[in-house]
Amino acid sequence: MNGSRGLRWRRPDSNVAFNFQPDRVSPMSDDILIRTILQKNKSRYGVNLSDSDAFEYFCAETVLKPYALTFDDIEKGLVDGKNDGGIDSVYFFVNRSLIAIDTDLANFKSPVTVDLYIIQSKIDGGFAETAMTRLQTAIPRLIALDTDTSTLAKLYKSDVLEVFEMYREGLKELAGEFPAVTVHVIYANLATARNNKVEAMIPALETAIANKFPKSTCKVELWNAAKLYEEAQKQNILVKQLPFVKQAISHGKGYVFLAGLKDYYEFITDNGKLIDSLFEFNVRDYQSAASVNKEIAATLQTAGDEADFWWLNNGITILAETAQAQDNRLTIKNPLVVNGLQTSHEIHRFFAGGGADEKERSVQVRVLEIDDETRRDRVIKATNSQTGIKPASLHATEPFQRKIEDFLLQLGIFYDRRKDYWRNKGMPADKIIGIERLAQSVMSVSLERPHDARARPTTIMKDDDEYQALFADTTDLKIYQICAELYFAVDAYFKKGSKTIDAIYRNNLRYHLMMQLAWELNGSRPIHGAALKLLKVGTLTDANIKKVLDHTIAEFDKYGATDKAAKTDAFTVTLQKASLVKTSTLAAQAAPAASAPAAQPKS
Repeated sequence: MNGSRGLRWRRPDSNVAFNFQPDRVSPMSDDILIRTILQKNKSRYGVNLSDSDAFEYFCAETVLKPYALTFDDIEKGLVDGKNDGGIDSVYFFVNRSLIAIDTDLANFKSPVTVDLYIIQSKIDGGFAETAMTRLQTAIPRLIALDTDTSTLAKLYKSDVLEVFEMYREGLKELAGEFPAVTVHVIYANLATARNNKVEAMIPALETAIANKFPKSTCKVELWNAAKLYEEAQKQNILVKQLPFVKQAISHGKGYVFLAGLKDYYEFITDNGKLIDSLFEFNVRDYQSAASVNKEIAATLQTAGDEADFWWLNNGITILAETAQAQDNRLTIKNPLVVNGLQTSHEIHRFFAGGGADEKERSVQVRVLEIDDETRRDRVIKATNSQTGIKPASLHATEPFQRKIEDFLLQLGIFYDRRKDYWRNKGMPADKIIGIERLAQSVMSVSLERPHDARARPTTIMKDDDEYQALFADTTDLKIYQICAELYFAVDAYFKKGSKTIDAIYRNNLRYHLMMQLAWELNGSRPIHGAALKLLKVGTLTDANIKKVLDHTIAEFDKYGATDKAAKTDAFTVTLQKASLVKTSTLAAQAAPAASAPAAQPKS
């Protein structure tokens, strides 16, 4: 498709960038194609979704494709519902990393870039002035650093408030790094005609948003059916070419060669931006403040050094589905940089910051064709084990994690220990559980710590002792089946009740509800491994879940019904004391305090 990228200009003496989409009217075929894609792919997003709900997933996935988010990440940003301020999804990134409630922002050092994506996605009706008016009212109020949070709490739902609070507090914490801030507002619709009045409202909205933070920029874009189809059709299969110096050494299904620094920069970028999907199997994130990265940066800045760059650097390791050398360049299908993330980021920073291309400087690259998952995991672990990485960062490659995946697979449960592996194979969304979700479920059900599952979604596995409490290789594999099934049951119930169960409860009580449903199935609490693995989750009915949820909501309301309350062990203790089931005398004598891990289930 020959879709233009639109015109862009900057008003003199302004920090506001104006973005207009192509003038051409979207032909009816684009609208039909998008609807066809939605019907075909709806099961990837979830079961029993309406067209409008599936469209929200589709829009977020399409807009954020450059960030290579998992479907779990996308789902966490969906905030549509009553009191959403016209916002259907919102995502907060720092240095292209998605920020969660437990992200340590102290790891980000100058230069820092902040991107906030706010998406409104309406499948029907065309672009509407009322929709833009809602955004004009809500967004400036939600992003203002001096906003009155008590007033916001009366106007907007809790999951909207949580993301914008992360954004506001994040900007305050990062202020000393002088971040470059961009707020992206995407209004997506299957419109086939322009609305000049809506387009005329864009400059005022951009100015109102950009004025809320010094030197920030706002970009408001209207994505019609043609634009959505243009972005959605971009291939998920990535084929890149990397030139090499003189010749490559080839042995078996591997290549070793030197690539020019500028050539490698162009290999890992698209229009100057890093291609995040290249690095999705890296076990570490980029740490700009690490001493090794400062040394890499210093080496890059040293022009005319007699020691070539590759002499002083361990190089890059790339896994590929296929690789073929011809005419002094390697064509690589679906490359994955599994070692060399830090080097790659520093090379990107060097050239993106105006660094000069010295033709004679090179980086060493290894490209390996590996289609066997076990061998791939061995390479990922081996190439990341020489630089002081904590073992907790390598868990997805461990044999026990593969055992869990193999066991659950036999039961029709698809364990995504690797990023979106099963989702990308077209497996149904209601039978897929990621490694972080499973860890949160085990934390809640087996260890009776739902507050930690709620408060620490991305960090509960980073501590080695914590990891062993969740995934000791002596744990009966059926424990993971039960925890996954409880997650699916609660998730399905919340999705069915998304219009009637308030977001404050759906966001905060998922894991507390799972813990109590396990008690309900067992008939008493606490539950030890021998009993836990025998639970029959399939016998749960909507009536069972409603009874326990109503009880949990009542206790939560008495406790204040706040995000903070759900993240405290004191609320978990409250639920234990107010349990609907009896407490086993024998179990109570043996059970540790609520804030400590429960006894580990054994096989």
